[in-house]
Amino acid sequence: MYDAVIFPLYKTTFLRKGRIALMAGAALMPLPNIGWAQEAEGPPKTPVTKIEKKHQKASKAAGQNTGRVEDIVVTSERRAQSPQNIGTSISVISSKVLENRNINNVFDLQYATPSLQIQPSYGSGQYTYTIRGVGFNNYSSNNSPTVGIYIDEVANPIPFGVNGMMFDMQRVEVLRGPQGTLYGRNTTGGAINYITNKPTKTLKAGIAAQYGRFDSGKVDGYISGPINDKLSFRLSGQTQQGGAWQYNPDRHTHLGNVNKGASRLLVDYTPTNTLKFEWNLHGSRDRSDAIGPYAWGPITSLSKTDPLPASTSRYHTRWGTSEQFAKEVGINADQKPYSHIDTGGSSLRMDKQFKNFTLTNLVSYDYMQRNEYDNFDDSELSLADVAFRTRANVVADELRFSSNTSGRLHWIGGIYYGHQWLNDRYQSGFEALYNTDGDVRYSQEVNTISGFGQVQYDVTPKLQLVGGIRIEHEKRTLNNAYAHYLTNGVVTNPQNYVAKQSQDYTLPSAKFSVQYHPLSHDMLYFTFSKGIKSGGFTVYNTSDVNQMTNPFKPEQLYAFEVGNKLIIPKYNIKFNADFFYYDYYDRQVQSKVYSPTTGSAIGLFVNAPKSHMFGGEYEFSWSPLPDLHISQSGAYVTGAYDKFSTVVGAQKVNGIWTGISQNVSGRTIDVPHFTANGSVDYTWHTGRYDVVTGVDYSLRTTDHSLNAVNVLPGYTLWGGYISFAPHNGPWKIEGIGRNITNKHYDVTRGYFVGGDNIAVAGLPATWEVRLRADF
Repeated sequence: MYDAVIFPLYKTTFLRKGRIALMAGAALMPLPNIGWAQEAEGPPKTPVTKIEKKHQKASKAAGQNTGRVEDIVVTSERRAQSPQNIGTSISVISSKVLENRNINNVFDLQYATPSLQIQPSYGSGQYTYTIRGVGFNNYSSNNSPTVGIYIDEVANPIPFGVNGMMFDMQRVEVLRGPQGTLYGRNTTGGAINYITNKPTKTLKAGIAAQYGRFDSGKVDGYISGPINDKLSFRLSGQTQQGGAWQYNPDRHTHLGNVNKGASRLLVDYTPTNTLKFEWNLHGSRDRSDAIGPYAWGPITSLSKTDPLPASTSRYHTRWGTSEQFAKEVGINADQKPYSHIDTGGSSLRMDKQFKNFTLTNLVSYDYMQRNEYDNFDDSELSLADVAFRTRANVVADELRFSSNTSGRLHWIGGIYYGHQWLNDRYQSGFEALYNTDGDVRYSQEVNTISGFGQVQYDVTPKLQLVGGIRIEHEKRTLNNAYAHYLTNGVVTNPQNYVAKQSQDYTLPSAKFSVQYHPLSHDMLYFTFSKGIKSGGFTVYNTSDVNQMTNPFKPEQLYAFEVGNKLIIPKYNIKFNADFFYYDYYDRQVQSKVYSPTTGSAIGLFVNAPKSHMFGGEYEFSWSPLPDLHISQSGAYVTGAYDKFSTVVGAQKVNGIWTGISQNVSGRTIDVPHFTANGSVDYTWHTGRYDVVTGVDYSLRTTDHSLNAVNVLPGYTLWGGYISFAPHNGPWKIEGIGRNITNKHYDVTRGYFVGGDNIAVAGLPATWEVRLRADF
């Protein structure tokens, strides 16, 4: 009873030539990646670029890159490096970009980097992350994503557990392609690393207050400094309020108010010169409204001859449910949709320096709970109403050893253990449509243990070889799974129950890379990597829970990538580009089966045996004048199923409903084929003050699908930024505009039940005014 996976319309015969193009490109390539972030406290160990000095005059108050290529340090390889020295496609989003574009949450990250798409699953409070077309669209919480999410190197495999606010961030690193030989979790799509600001050696504090359209408000602040010569701290927090931008024309009320708060305490303790502890304590509380979908076409699930009308505006939404379903969930029938997510946790990191290596241990605990009520039919009827009640916790420990010498050999190795526990209840209101409601309950445990290692050897000053491997064992167990239907509050199928289902695997992942520096500011690289993503279970409404919980297998992805990372210091230009080709085995996709008794469609995750993808990215940064900065990035991604059959309908044979399969081999994989982002900013010096003006944009093309109701039209969003501050002054006034052309667009489309074609609209034009002060 929900949207099944649909495949795009056209075939791509030229994709099969991807390997040939890749090998030819390896010999020619100035081809991907670029990142820019705020400067770190120390230089990279082997910087690719030397910084031009003639354009180093900068306005600290404006916080801009003024006519120079920045010397950046990232830790995506678990050691401080320039991203120009890493043979991996990586983008770095600095704190200034996050601030200037008013990126307050994970959803908006996609508008600042290529090849990344983030969508609310069916408009729910859980996001789907996709990098280079590798994603996993699932509104339940029991399966791991294809993109690993890390906060200060701590992995969180529960998707809704990382939806919290982004505040007091130093940078965000987005890695494209399979990861695993250096990280606590293994992924096929990539990784997103959130790096927070750390305690400072001197006392500092700051506060910022913001007000915007729809009565939205935000306040954040921090205080940081030493307690004594061995102990320092940083306390930060943020609250967001208001901002309701949707309207219910029947109830004459608004939807979309935000009510969030979060805080973080970091404590660094350095008892000796060779020993350091870093403690992190964090928590967040979200009592926001949910996002309401709108019906972009008539609602025909009840009647095709007398349908309910489509919404008159994409910013209008309706809600309501039956008295019976409201009683089952514990809400009122006119309850506004809501998404309430609470998180909390702590981590402790120890670094012990020895003569030739460093011992690091990182132990963490995180707790999350999700209470959510959504209306997926844009009506007051109980056609497709859902409620989620989820509790989860994650415990992990990573022990690793890494070299700390400056010789030719750099190495890292370690072991990782993670334990997840999750308890979930997923309720569905279908009374107006089927005279029944759904109630799915289960718990799940996941135990993961792995060993990993990676070595880099500098053959010559210009040539490096990198190799890594990881062996991972995981056991995933589903316990006490119920999938009940209720009529008038009474369970009609109490026997639909499975006591236990389990799946385990032991699989390797690997990486091999060749990095060559033909010039001091240029690096060519070729990288092969293999990634895996855990298998799992489908836990949706079904009349046959045994069929539903049949596990789908882990997916495996073999990636080939060539790239070039180039800096031209004389002209303050940075240009990175790459080309990739993926062989994809057992891709996890959303399909469907049919109930043998009722003939109703039932969602089911299955494995597509073989598919492939290819494409490339580029990123460009240029400062032609000391106060002018231009950046541009883009990506092209496409792919096709080589071997896959999916269920497209059902027929009744001898009184039993049986699915009808269709071979969809050769059809393209759903993904916007082209995405692009760019910005231009200029600093105007007026006496004792600086004025910074900037404009940015984000573009994505249409996401095609075989089923027209799933086609997501492309769109382009424009934004603007202006700030006023004294030279090296402690305060700043800023103005930010997003979607300043008031583009009407959708961020996701689909249907939860057949005939109810819904979409979630993107935000209309918004503006914010912010006052910031640092002490």
